[in-house]
Amino acid sequence: MRRVDQKENGIDMTRNTARIIGSSMLAMGVLLLCGLPLSAQDSQSPKLTSSHAQAFGVTARLDELAKLPQPPQYGLKEAPPLRLLPKHNFGQNVDPAQRAAVYPAEFAINKNFLGVGNGFPGYSVPDAPPDTNMAVGDTQVLQWVNVSYTVCNKSTTACGPAILGNTLWRNGIPGTMCANNNDGDILAQFDRKADRWVLMQNVFVSPYAVCIAVSTSPDANGTYNVYQFSVPGSGFPDYPKLGIWSSGGASDGYFTSMNNFGPGGSGFRGPQPCGYDRTKLLAGDPTAEQICFQLSGSEDSLLPGDVDSPSGPPSAQDEFYIGSVGDVDNSHLSLYSMHITSWTPPVASITGSPNTQLLTVATYSGSCSGSFGGDCVPQPSTTALLDSLGDRLMYRFAYWADATATSAATSVRSAGFQHWFVNGDVESTGGQIGVRWYELKANKTPITAAFLATLPPYQQQTYAGTTGDHNYRWMGSLTRDNAGDILLGYSESSSTVHPSIGLAGRESSDTLSTLSDETLVPLSNNGAQPDTSNRWGDYSSMRIDPVDNCTFWYTTEYYMVVASFDWSTQIVSAKFPGCS
Repeated sequence: MRRVDQKENGIDMTRNTARIIGSSMLAMGVLLLCGLPLSAQDSQSPKLTSSHAQAFGVTARLDELAKLPQPPQYGLKEAPPLRLLPKHNFGQNVDPAQRAAVYPAEFAINKNFLGVGNGFPGYSVPDAPPDTNMAVGDTQVLQWVNVSYTVCNKSTTACGPAILGNTLWRNGIPGTMCANNNDGDILAQFDRKADRWVLMQNVFVSPYAVCIAVSTSPDANGTYNVYQFSVPGSGFPDYPKLGIWSSGGASDGYFTSMNNFGPGGSGFRGPQPCGYDRTKLLAGDPTAEQICFQLSGSEDSLLPGDVDSPSGPPSAQDEFYIGSVGDVDNSHLSLYSMHITSWTPPVASITGSPNTQLLTVATYSGSCSGSFGGDCVPQPSTTALLDSLGDRLMYRFAYWADATATSAATSVRSAGFQHWFVNGDVESTGGQIGVRWYELKANKTPITAAFLATLPPYQQQTYAGTTGDHNYRWMGSLTRDNAGDILLGYSESSSTVHPSIGLAGRESSDTLSTLSDETLVPLSNNGAQPDTSNRWGDYSSMRIDPVDNCTFWYTTEYYMVVASFDWSTQIVSAKFPGCS
């Protein structure tokens, strides 16, 4: 989702047209490699497009690069304020679970500290929305917003400086599109199986590019292998999302999805899911493959499965995607499966469409009076409304695989289950937005997306507070811990409640499809967002700590002041007492 900068919003900001490009310190050079030939694929699958990286390099240490003078930001991308996709208004259809009885919160907030934004040292907000997200490693948290990130110590909560998002590519592959542009729509991941950090952002200047950085060690402040990949078809690659599928099998990889708006943003073409050879990216191999498929314009905004658990998925299982909210009706979501036969040579296929592999869910109504998004969230101190992206599911499609266990009584080994978690904005009975969350569950044996689609959701609920509560809750993210406890984070606002950060959760023994009463994160949130093209989000991120598998980490935005383009962000951790 393209961001809006202050210049676009009518705020006078003097910008030079020159661009300052940092010199390479340990660059291995730009490798211009020709595309791989198309390879065999399933006859029912869309056409496969594959290529090698356009450029590759190795950077200096990030903490050393952070000490260098940060070049000024020129030419921040200017774009229409929102790229909502057209949906059919199905009217008011809300599930009865939204007003289920709630019970006291069973988790406790631990860490609670300021992220990049207003109040963060040395940072001035240049744009909106922040696209707040983060990754959590062994000892560090890396939070990334448009257009900078910071590395924080998990124990002390001390954070380093805000570093411009294209710093690594500027150092490792100077002169490339990834080096010269810092366009946002940013994604931070921690590959827990490999103990490596994975960072990604797109270039939104034609012919466009995908920029990927993979750390060479568990230290987020260390060196990185950096890559630039092309965008197949040279279409505007809007709202990218990234998932890690560390299966160890043929479909082991890093998987993305983007909404293709055509060359020059000429019109929506459909989602473009892609896979990247995880093994080669981790090894710093410049021949790493990119495999992509172009889906139709009648489907959109897919999320790739993203492994959170210490146990990996079955090695023979494909990567699954979920999405296409409201593309068929208001009681289904679409599931997809990308199967990799071989990365080298590239042989792959993808299954799924708006009319196949449909997951039946409780009937939902699009947010903002059934329109599936737009500006409809009220806030105090201003008549400006905040926007919901109700036309798509919210980041992430989190995945958890139970560990294999042996029964002490019978000595029988059990592989347990696979779990997927996802959420989105829907309308609730009072007209405000609630968070619809889902848990999908299947045996821990290799399954297909088509089979998963035949199973009803294990849990589903529209979380909208208690009876008489008229607050809007939207733009959430959730996952689970090692004990099966679930925590959901989201934004919350109303005409009397300043934009806040809410948390609601459940222990594994609680009644299915229910969450506890919420806890509002303590904040200095006396502000509101006037103007700013009404942008909010466009996503947030809930993570599980890879060390104890019990501590949740969440980050999103709020406002300390009433001002345009002056959001703040917060990083908070929480834990349920029964998890170990």
